[in-house]
Amino acid sequence: MRSFKHSIGMAAALCLLNASASAQATDLVTVVQQALGRDADLAQARAAQVASKEAVPQARAALLPQISGGWGRTYNSIATQGFPRTSYWQNGWTVSLTQPIFDWTKWEAYRQADYVEALGAVNVDFAQQTALLRAVRAYFDELAAEDEVKRASDYGAAVDAQIQILQRNRVAGEATVIDMREALTAREQVTLQQSEAQSALAAKRRALEQVTGVPFGAPSRLPDTLALPRLAPEDADAWANQAKDHGYPVQQKQLEWQVAKFDVGKAKGEHYPSVFLTGSYTPSGAASGYARPTTTATGMLAVSIPLYSGGATQSKVRQTEALQDEAMQALVGATRTADASARDNYARYQQGRARVDMLVHLLASCREMLAATRVGYKVGTRTSTDVLRAIDTLYSTQRDLLAARYDAVVTLLQLKGDTSTLSLTDVVEINTMLR
Repeated sequence: MRSFKHSIGMAAALCLLNASASAQATDLVTVVQQALGRDADLAQARAAQVASKEAVPQARAALLPQISGGWGRTYNSIATQGFPRTSYWQNGWTVSLTQPIFDWTKWEAYRQADYVEALGAVNVDFAQQTALLRAVRAYFDELAAEDEVKRASDYGAAVDAQIQILQRNRVAGEATVIDMREALTAREQVTLQQSEAQSALAAKRRALEQVTGVPFGAPSRLPDTLALPRLAPEDADAWANQAKDHGYPVQQKQLEWQVAKFDVGKAKGEHYPSVFLTGSYTPSGAASGYARPTTTATGMLAVSIPLYSGGATQSKVRQTEALQDEAMQALVGATRTADASARDNYARYQQGRARVDMLVHLLASCREMLAATRVGYKVGTRTSTDVLRAIDTLYSTQRDLLAARYDAVVTLLQLKGDTSTLSLTDVVEINTMLR
């Protein structure tokens, strides 16, 4: 089955995780490994899978012979008119066997059990993927918060440098009070950004530590120049179709619909006759010389025909048919959601990838513009306001670029998650990009 093959792939990737995690202290691989080891939803799904594996042997057992045995000791007292009362003890044991020949309800339960077991496996894979994405998102949220703290600090340093220049120029009579007020206002805005960045970093770090269960150390980071991979295929319809056919939520609803369909068959089976074979072997010992040993052996082919159950069977059929319809509508909804999510993440990644490229070029242009504006300010062709505006544009663009890079990486993994192609190997590949 597909889930079994997927589990093998996940296990192989886990070996790569262990090997890679030993090389760095707190990288993406380490975070994911820690998160998968303590995720409560994943542990719950694994426990449920263990239980679901018992569905097949239990359903199969209902179709196999049922053998039981017993032993008894009987006290007999016989009073016959004209004869003295006779009393004696008698020992006996019995073995009985029942073999279903035709029982539609049990047969449907046996066919249903495979789907119950498969559903448990899919639930585990989906829970593992969800935990993986949660850890990745928390990791990059923390990195983004750290980058924002550094960006705000650099922004503040640039504004402080301009304020120092203004203070010197004001002493020389080359700067106005308005110039100083504008610069100090810009510094207040930077201070606010720094405070907000520190608060956001503390919150994101707590969220990451909650996922991993351990204090967070120095992180590995994305390099300044990161070439985001192209999608293969570059076709939104192909990704959407893959999500509709193989997405874990869709697989779950497909299996739940199959289980509900067999519930209908089991309910209808209560209308059908059942045929079973019974046999028993019962030897009884003699006692007090009165009775001789006796052995009773019986065999019977029995047919049980349901005649009237007070309407309970018809009610159960209607109930299970309604639940089957509910499962079908849930499947339709999951398919539509998978299609929309895959298309949305495809578009977001393609747009994000292009946005990163544009912001890289824009950031370089902003640096050149700031350098030129500073030169112009020195020679008198640009004002202090122009310098502050160029500084703000540079660091605003840097903020947008940092956010766009992290968003693109997470969106790529989310897109693979939509199609159930995300694995721990993808995390290892992303981890190799970190420094």
